[in-house]
Amino acid sequence: MKKLLLFIACSFCLGAFAQNSKIDNYFNSLGDRFNGNILLAQNGRVVLNHAAGYADFLTKKPNTTNSRFNLCSISKVFTSTAILQLRDKGKLSLDDHLTKYFPDFQFKDITLRQLLTHTSGLPDFALWEDRIDKNPSVVIINSDLLPAIRDWKGGLRFKPGTQYQYCNAGYELLALVIEKITRTSLSAYLDQYIFKPSGMKDTYLSVYPDRIWQNDPLAVKMHRHNHPYYDTTYAYTDSSSIFEYVRYQNYNCGFLTGGSNVIATTSDLLAFDQAFFSGKLLKPSSIAEALEPLQINGVVVYDRQMDTMMGEGKMTVGLGWDIWEQPGYGKSVGHGGYLFGNPTIYIHHMPGNQTIIAFDNADGSGGFGQVVTSSLYLLNGNDPMKFDTRHSMAVVYGTILVKQGPDAAACALNAIKGDTAHYYLNEWEFNQLGGNLLNLSKFEGHDQLALEVFKLNTIMFPNSANTYDSYACGLRAMGKRKEAIQMYQKSIAMDPGNEDGKAALKELIDGK
Repeated sequence: MKKLLLFIACSFCLGAFAQNSKIDNYFNSLGDRFNGNILLAQNGRVVLNHAAGYADFLTKKPNTTNSRFNLCSISKVFTSTAILQLRDKGKLSLDDHLTKYFPDFQFKDITLRQLLTHTSGLPDFALWEDRIDKNPSVVIINSDLLPAIRDWKGGLRFKPGTQYQYCNAGYELLALVIEKITRTSLSAYLDQYIFKPSGMKDTYLSVYPDRIWQNDPLAVKMHRHNHPYYDTTYAYTDSSSIFEYVRYQNYNCGFLTGGSNVIATTSDLLAFDQAFFSGKLLKPSSIAEALEPLQINGVVVYDRQMDTMMGEGKMTVGLGWDIWEQPGYGKSVGHGGYLFGNPTIYIHHMPGNQTIIAFDNADGSGGFGQVVTSSLYLLNGNDPMKFDTRHSMAVVYGTILVKQGPDAAACALNAIKGDTAHYYLNEWEFNQLGGNLLNLSKFEGHDQLALEVFKLNTIMFPNSANTYDSYACGLRAMGKRKEAIQMYQKSIAMDPGNEDGKAALKELIDGK
């Protein structure tokens, strides 16, 4: 019997060693496809803690496993946990109306639960557009939120509780509720009741102007290519004048808390994962409730696609958590995050008790979603996704378009589009190329080239509502009102759920 048990134990160890070797080999083979940090764990035990590339491309400072990243929207998990802790202590009810805490709040029907589930109907970044237009250097903080909503004339996007639409402002309001109830700052609350109990020694909330992550020597820089698809050099997203439209999110609105700005390492986020699922932070009933899929009128509401993860799965939300359902893998929970130059993901795979934490600080450095999805495959004994070694037609077309013009680019594209063994065609990449030319570029005629790209994309992908929507955006930016209206109408006819397109169309028809 002892020999049998020893044989089983040895077999298990050999299997684990083979799995770990396969994981190590995969990550060692990535090269510059991944720039950032990733941690994989099984039953709370670290299987991989990997740092790759640069924390700062301009100074060539390398990423290390101790590098700190802005968790971006993963931060919403902490805000949700704080709200549920206060509920567990009897300090609030999820069905409380926001007016209980802010009597002058103009939208009387909105509840805390609706803020948690993105079903409030509140506007999001649109709240700040006029203010930023008038003062492009303004820094928005949480104390600006209630006055902005008080002055908002646009109404709600829908009746509270009737639809799902992702809304950062809801979590910023929840941060204000936490501060109102506890009579302390969100930063102090998270430190005392979540970070310290979880053993998160290298984690903090970035708060303007007292403690911002930009002044932290262990915090990585966020990078983007100067001009994706025709220039591969990197720049900082929060400082370069090239990224004026990016700065709106990363700079002007980059210091709001509740929905973003928790700064942490991969190891600290694993510590939170273990504390949360072991019941250190919430009652078991609250943990279960947080991870229940959102239902409206008894029907589970699914997002249009999985955040970051690839494959055939579906995604819904709970109370501050994303919930993935994937064939062959079952249920995972966690949250994705994104600021320009900084995609993040945290996943807890329920059946396997596995944790995947990945941060990237060089947006566009490679296939972030593919690496994360491959990590789940590898942890479960399967092969990773194969990287496509073919060249992007969008890069070929974009480079020639900028250097030699539309005719030369069209000829080059026609010459390679049949060679699918060496080149691939991707609608999203062409859409990104058009957006880059329209919004990031400064050279003379950049906007006309953007229209060329958007127009070409509608021809190559005539069944995609998004291509017509993007073309409409470009036409509108160029002052071509009649044509923009036509393209918005085409897009909305194909995708009746295109609410942003409907709003833009209404403004055009009203003459705005």
